[in-house]
Amino acid sequence: MSDKKLTVNDWQEFSIKKDLEKLNRLVKRTSVIGTTAIFDLSIAFLAVLFDRLFDNIDLSIRVTVYIVVAIVIIISLLTIFLQRGAIFLRRKSISVPSRELREYIDMFDNEIWCFVMMSDSFLDLLTNEHSADKHRKIFYYSETCFWLNKSIDKLSTMIHKLPGIFENDPNIITQNKKVSVSRLTNLLDIIYSIRKEAENQKLSLGISDEEASKLTSNDIYIKRLDQFISKANIDLKVAIERFRESN
Repeated sequence: MSDKKLTVNDWQEFSIKKDLEKLNRLVKRTSVIGTTAIFDLSIAFLAVLFDRLFDNIDLSIRVTVYIVVAIVIIISLLTIFLQRGAIFLRRKSISVPSRELREYIDMFDNEIWCFVMMSDSFLDLLTNEHSADKHRKIFYYSETCFWLNKSIDKLSTMIHKLPGIFENDPNIITQNKKVSVSRLTNLLDIIYSIRKEAENQKLSLGISDEEASKLTSNDIYIKRLDQFISKANIDLKVAIERFRESN
């Protein structure tokens, strides 16, 4: 098995793939609405068509046809209703999170981790590409911070929904499709590790705090991350000391 680490391009491709999957889910939801609209328009069209076709046909035949059409419509509507009712009951029985919480969970699974790994990939370039000139290394440094800060920005949007998104109990995680708190703490460990190494690289490159602030806006995101950690400590009992010590 190859121990080759994924590159920036690999993570970009992964991100694009997840965006396409999200778009596909949206199209499927929209297609249900479209199907309903087409069904309604078809019924309206058929009603007008029958009315025109049967103008000169005996009344009893027209009534019979209308009754048959009405029965078909009723059966179709009942089928749609029963299908949607079955989906609703199935979702209710497995305690699927609300759409808002589902979007947060998907964001954690498909975006935040990818952003952190993008940051880690740029950090690898920064630390391992020894032949790169200073300007290129400064670019790698800024991109390391950019993608890390982007992940922090996404995390900060979850700050008031933490108990609905993350969970410690394995049974609840499985039943309610939540995110394990262990996954969150692993992610935070990586974020702080990247931050620490990026700070070392900043010093090696001779970038002043003022220059770094203009280049990355790190100070803003450090405060947001601290706020997130403090809230996670309250809502999820995350041990805050482990991150303070690694900072």
